[in-house]
Amino acid sequence: MTSEQNRPADGPSERSAVVDLAAVEHNVGRLLDLARGRTLIAVVKADAYGHGAPRVARAALAAGAHMLGTAHVAEALALRAEGITAPVLAWLHTAATDFPAAVRQDVRLGLSGGELDLVLDAARAVGRPAVVHLKFDSGLGRNGATPAQWPELLERVRQAEGQGLLTVEGIFTHLAVADEPSRPETAQQLAAFRDAVRAARDAGLNPTMVHAANTPGLLSAADLPDPDTMLLDAVRVGLGLYGLSPFAERTPQEFGLIPAMTLRTRVANVKDVPAGAGVSYGLTYRTEGPTRLALIPLGYADGVPRVATGAPVRIGDRVYPVVGRIAMDQCVVDLSLGRPVGAGSQEQSVRIGDEAVLFGAGEDPSVVEWADAAGSINYEIVTRISPRVPREYVGVEPGSTHGQNRNAQRSGHPGADTGEEPAADSLEAPGADRDRGPGTGPGGVVPGQDAQEGSGESDAAGENWSLTRELGTAEETRELARALAPHLRAGDLVLLNGELGAGKTTFTQGLGEGLGVREGIISPTFVLARRHPNQADGPRPGGPDLVHVDAYRLTSAEDIESIDLEDTLDTCVTVVEWGTGKVEHLSASRLVVDIERARGAEAAPEQQGADLAGVLADLGAQWQDEDTANETRRVTLRGIGSRWAQCPRV
Repeated sequence: MTSEQNRPADGPSERSAVVDLAAVEHNVGRLLDLARGRTLIAVVKADAYGHGAPRVARAALAAGAHMLGTAHVAEALALRAEGITAPVLAWLHTAATDFPAAVRQDVRLGLSGGELDLVLDAARAVGRPAVVHLKFDSGLGRNGATPAQWPELLERVRQAEGQGLLTVEGIFTHLAVADEPSRPETAQQLAAFRDAVRAARDAGLNPTMVHAANTPGLLSAADLPDPDTMLLDAVRVGLGLYGLSPFAERTPQEFGLIPAMTLRTRVANVKDVPAGAGVSYGLTYRTEGPTRLALIPLGYADGVPRVATGAPVRIGDRVYPVVGRIAMDQCVVDLSLGRPVGAGSQEQSVRIGDEAVLFGAGEDPSVVEWADAAGSINYEIVTRISPRVPREYVGVEPGSTHGQNRNAQRSGHPGADTGEEPAADSLEAPGADRDRGPGTGPGGVVPGQDAQEGSGESDAAGENWSLTRELGTAEETRELARALAPHLRAGDLVLLNGELGAGKTTFTQGLGEGLGVREGIISPTFVLARRHPNQADGPRPGGPDLVHVDAYRLTSAEDIESIDLEDTLDTCVTVVEWGTGKVEHLSASRLVVDIERARGAEAAPEQQGADLAGVLADLGAQWQDEDTANETRRVTLRGIGSRWAQCPRV
């Protein structure tokens, strides 16, 4: 188990793997954009590729990931022990796997066939069906049922489902050469997989989550003639979460990703040696002339590859090569062989206690450079960093598991800031006076009035920004919401505030049109909550459903729990009218929309003594009245929490 801690206030510790959770959240957002509405399964196996599974899992979920993925059930159960309740899929099992605990704690199970009897026994023992994803071997030759084994597995699973012992939620496969996009095997695997899924449906199964794309599959999908053949219903991303590229010739920056781990320590010793001095075990390296050596207290017991002689270490503004053999606890760099970083100085004095960075982001050496020196891949370099190296977390508020503003610089170690801020989203929407430039509405309204738009600075309540528009018609209200909708994704919570008749449902209708959900959004007052499914032929096929809630009559936590919002929160966009002060506990991040009606509202139902249906009918009629429909509304958007660290420019 790796030790975990937040970065000490007084600066870097002796040695650590610094994990930037804000970078993880940024990467999840970028991957969600590329997934185009598909379910995103964040793979946090192997202790989140060495980054620390519980902290990374929480950051990924806060950023919009829908599910988690692990190799082993034990890894999934460890997440449950940390209080993480999101759906988790585990797919690599043995006869000793604790299937009863997995079923009991709602861990989805990947099934290849050989473990089916054990899973069914567990379901019987626990008294609830196992939720499974069937794995098809489309050509990787590892786990999964082969084409010859597939029909028998389908029949056995169909029977077990009929007996109430399991539920088939998904079918998946794994790609062998997606990191080499020019190879034909990926298309062959996807074709075989389509046939397997078709056979499953013909056998009477109804999977709702078909997935094949790993990180390289997702990153290369846009280059395919039909990206949907790769993206399907869901994508499983591992390496991309951590800001690394799976392609030999393409950097993370090309995909808008930020490396999340920085491996660093402090120089332990500096000494001058004469020409011909040997360095480290075997004396495989001897100095060519009088030189100065620096001792770096990280070695192969810390996960640094023993064979990575020549790998780079950054100290100050220069990068130096590792010379001689890397030992268990330490390695040596030759200070006479340094090269400047960027506009770094040609000369510098290295002292004991200076920070030394083996790899990181920005101008720090990259993980790929260490992988090349070791004859390995970037996956292995980060994953092998041992538990002896403490994980220190930045990009989080003290005492919080959620990332701070993604634009904030990572503090405490040199080179952490990439120097690049993600570009703010650009929207064409009503209220933007294109002659005066973005940010000024037709009435001269400056976004946020006294607040700074997209400033990235949070107040004590967690509000990051506010933006105000003055709108003259109901159609402009819908149009603003339609423009906002593409920036929403599954897991988002939207609170709508405003008096009766202000236009909250009208705004929701615009969101629904932009999200591509089924028509017919009306006030849900009589049912409290209504779910509007995504349309396959809409503008965002495969996107999230919209859950529309009227919290006007909800006054207690029990009332909120009675409509089971937590069951749909992770997979839908949830819009709550009258929600402020009632549902904030559901999410640390939320988008708040305040609608002010210049004329004011009619009296509330309980004040009038009229029946609620009649009041709503009157309010609906007001929107049809030309004078009322064209009445000015002031709409203010406010972003709260790390999900809304950046302001969408509307």
